[in-house]
Amino acid sequence: MMGFFRSLFGMGQENTRTVVEHPGAADARAMQYIRASNARLNALHKLYERYQHTPHAEKLLAVFEKTKLVHNYLVTRKRIQELELFHVQNTEHFINTFTTVINVHERHIKDSYIPEREKPKPLSQVQKPRPVGQAPQRSAPQPQPVNPGQPFESKVEQVLKRIESETIKGIYTAQKVTEMVKRVANQAPIAPPDVMQAKVPALAVPVIAIDTYSRVFYSPELEGGGTMSREIAFTSSDTDKEVFLQHVASKLAIEKGELSYIGNTMLAIPDTKGPSPARHVPIVHWRGFPYAVSLMDYRLFPVRMHRKSF
Repeated sequence: MMGFFRSLFGMGQENTRTVVEHPGAADARAMQYIRASNARLNALHKLYERYQHTPHAEKLLAVFEKTKLVHNYLVTRKRIQELELFHVQNTEHFINTFTTVINVHERHIKDSYIPEREKPKPLSQVQKPRPVGQAPQRSAPQPQPVNPGQPFESKVEQVLKRIESETIKGIYTAQKVTEMVKRVANQAPIAPPDVMQAKVPALAVPVIAIDTYSRVFYSPELEGGGTMSREIAFTSSDTDKEVFLQHVASKLAIEKGELSYIGNTMLAIPDTKGPSPARHVPIVHWRGFPYAVSLMDYRLFPVRMHRKSF
């Protein structure tokens, strides 16, 4: 009887309700996608501002407005994942491609600009006196200067036209066009060498002073093939100085009698791996001139001293 009343009033039906776990997690992910979408809209608007005063400014503005409409439409209908997918497949490739194009264009303008004061002036031609009765000679027509930037600008225009057609065909073509723009960027012309006159650094021999308190460590080889650590200083004994000179002479393949040890100094010796920090290095005198010895690769670097005689 009790079962009959339960079935009559629907109390015997199976419970089909489900509980959503962590309801705030979906909202947090949606807010993250919306913030990312707003950031891409801001990037599109900044890109449009960079394209102002160019023939493509209206196109960039139209892309920004249509993307904003898509953003509002999908957010209103809470289709946030579709919004993120739309940006990943379209907006990011578009921003990367047109950012590369405007960077190449601005760099081309910067490299092609020649200030008025740096433009070469034509040399004045001195008119020679012509003999009496001879007709004046007609000057040959001067060739018109060719704009070196025109071929590259035409390449940029062709790239822009291809971008317009390629981005309409499909969502995966924009990435290929980006790679094409990067290849064109590497073909940007360079300003003439007479305009970009970089200052050439001149070689200079450093002036040093002997540090009488510093010590420099080196590792001479023993007869058995091993090495031992030794030190050399201005105050070292004559025996230690002879051992050091014998070690340096064997490394440099020169006569020990041509060398004399002066002392140590603080000096930054250039290295093949880049600028090296300053450190104490020994100074030797060889054939009338002082040299700094690099104990890393045993090279000699000329130096100057205020001392007149050795």
